[in-house]
Amino acid sequence: MDIEKLTLEQKVGQLFLLSFEGTGLLDETGALFKKYCIGNYIYFTRNLTDYKNIRALSDSLQALAQDICGIPAFISADQEGGMVLRAYSGTTHFPSNMALTASGASEATVEQMGKMVGDSLKRLGININHAPVADTNNNPKNPVIGPRSYSSDAKVVAKMVSAYIKGLQSSGVMANVKHFPGHGDTDMDSHLALPTIEHDMNRLEAVELVPFRAAFAAGVDSLMSAHILFKTIDSEFPATLSEKIITGLLREEMKFEGLILTDCMSMDAISKNYTIEKACIMAINAGVNIICLNADAAVWARCVEAVWEAAKTGEIPMEKINSSLNRILKYKQKYAKPQGVLEPQKTYEEHEKLADEISQKSITLIKDDKDLLPLSKKVGKGELFVISTARSNASLADDSIVKFEAFGELAAKAFTAEFAIINTKLDGDEAARVALKAAPYSVVLLAVSNAVQNPGQVLLYKALKDSGKKVLVIALGTPYEILLMEDADVYIAAYEYTNRSLNSVIKALKGEIEFRGELPGGSK
Repeated sequence: MDIEKLTLEQKVGQLFLLSFEGTGLLDETGALFKKYCIGNYIYFTRNLTDYKNIRALSDSLQALAQDICGIPAFISADQEGGMVLRAYSGTTHFPSNMALTASGASEATVEQMGKMVGDSLKRLGININHAPVADTNNNPKNPVIGPRSYSSDAKVVAKMVSAYIKGLQSSGVMANVKHFPGHGDTDMDSHLALPTIEHDMNRLEAVELVPFRAAFAAGVDSLMSAHILFKTIDSEFPATLSEKIITGLLREEMKFEGLILTDCMSMDAISKNYTIEKACIMAINAGVNIICLNADAAVWARCVEAVWEAAKTGEIPMEKINSSLNRILKYKQKYAKPQGVLEPQKTYEEHEKLADEISQKSITLIKDDKDLLPLSKKVGKGELFVISTARSNASLADDSIVKFEAFGELAAKAFTAEFAIINTKLDGDEAARVALKAAPYSVVLLAVSNAVQNPGQVLLYKALKDSGKKVLVIALGTPYEILLMEDADVYIAAYEYTNRSLNSVIKALKGEIEFRGELPGGSK
């Protein structure tokens, strides 16, 4: 396509990837997208219902994009696995990255899984998956990455990231590796604040950048920037807005030639420090190609208008816009292809079988000091009380509105026991009340989630231990809770709070499957 035939508005519209409300393309939404010439769209769980409706929505968006300027659309979603999923119909919900590594999965298995994910997304009309996560999670206090990372070992992350990219992109869906230059060693969530990393370049080269270099070698075609301040490289601007990082480090030094997308520009790491409109201009000038925004129409409309004006005044040089547009068109030719006739929904039996296998192999027994397992043989009737948190989002990256059963209820049924469901953010008073409920029982099965960020769960654990009970702890998320509960009689890591993981844990507790997982810290 001759980009000179496009209007400024059509060119700028290709530089935005926007969210919207509704499970169909509403007339009002379509009119706004057309007015602002928006060429790319991102799905969240709120948009996605059943397989047929998702595909119809994708087809509607592609028709709209063609009507706007004859260029097909990028349609994206965060389908990482574990607790970060968007599509729940027409796809298999694979375990989290950390569970995958804990299961001992080979690179061939990871590549196979990546292709399976891509095959199912492509049938839904989704052509970009915001995955894999290439962050090396080496900070136990990290509130947003945790099990989304493959490992605390950069070399392990590199191998898994490379395999997943090869599999996903072989299906015709573009991988969007994230969050460059690395979100693993932070104790802040960039959805809520601006994290800072102060490591020198030697450390960044030895850890954070290792998986990204591997991703580039594996042929990844797009990357997502992080809203993090890397003081060694740029002490003033976070990566997304930093020309030193986006152009200097990423393009010139690391020679990355693919598309650069931002993380969501309405996240607090950006919006609490800049106006979003100004930040969009800064990101484009830094060298970013596509601005991602999950925001109300009034907000994104102001951002698009701000970029129009900046282009007209020369604040954004037209060569930057044209350069991004040419790069976008190159990858749209590769990935944004017509989907053809809507086929019947598949059951994906092979995909489900692999997901079950990974999940069951991932469940990790870290300790069993009192020889309490399997529970069905070692704990008598009437001795056991089950406590668990309700299913809740570990961070704003989770977007699960599908109902998940509480572990406490499922385990209580499995072992014919009484149970209590606690608030993830319970306070000391609630912890004391729940501990009192457990008083008549000698053994407590306690399932925690995100306890590092929610100390009330640790207070409850200590109250149970102080009363002389045998306590079995199951971590339904990050495995690092053990650092706060080192004297637990049993400690099990499950890496996520999903129905598949809960069923795997219960099977292992009953002795129906072996504990085969290993903590995913290093190479095997």
